[in-house]
Amino acid sequence: MNQTQFKFGRNIYNKFSQLSIKEQFSIGFRILRLQAQILFFNRFYWFIAAIFGYFVIAYIINYKSDMINRLSQNDVLLALFMIPFAVLAILLNMQIISREKDNRTLEVMFTTSGSRYKVWILRVTTLNLILLSISIFFSTFVFFTFTEIEIIATGFHAFVPTFFIGSMTLYFAVKFRSGFAAGMLVGGFIMLHFMFTEVLEDTKYSLFFNPYDIPRRLDPETWSLWMWQNRITVLLLGCFLQFLALRGLENREKMLQ
Repeated sequence: MNQTQFKFGRNIYNKFSQLSIKEQFSIGFRILRLQAQILFFNRFYWFIAAIFGYFVIAYIINYKSDMINRLSQNDVLLALFMIPFAVLAILLNMQIISREKDNRTLEVMFTTSGSRYKVWILRVTTLNLILLSISIFFSTFVFFTFTEIEIIATGFHAFVPTFFIGSMTLYFAVKFRSGFAAGMLVGGFIMLHFMFTEVLEDTKYSLFFNPYDIPRRLDPETWSLWMWQNRITVLLLGCFLQFLALRGLENREKMLQ
């Protein structure tokens, strides 16, 4: 074995922590890319194109509107981000379980050596990182096309309810062993929430809390406190739902029915 082969073979069996930062980044990026291909089943660009088309149509409508009726910083979060991102979160989380069952690969997860939770955690983490990246990307798009906004902050505020909706979809998909049933339940929950939007919009209990639309009766400091209470609570509830979903995957016989 020559020196090059010996060096290559030695790198194969090195622990991840022993690799260089460049090698760790390369492996991490490759894993995320492969997980993204599984999640989007090679239709990632179609999903992005659909969201981009929604934003383009919204831009045309906004451009043709009177100046006084155009979207401002207070409006873009609810008008542009909530609906397409909620639909995207539901569709992708529906597929995490149902696609594995349809392809008859779900049982492989139960026979994987080591902890099967690592596989699911990696997949869910990849999905949420992609959703966060998409939120920030389209926040940048809105900044240059619609109105000046805080790019990172707006992307984060758009991601929080998306994360909760996705977590709820995943939980129901595991609970009822059906992605379609999960999508219907979460869709009904969102429609019910929109029916009570006027009641909840000036409170801290709205899932689609808009931190930029400050009511006149409240001072900004109170509204900022409510914002943090809302965001932390929604994130914790989303994490709890994902925990319940992962725990539900322990029941092998029930999931394979």
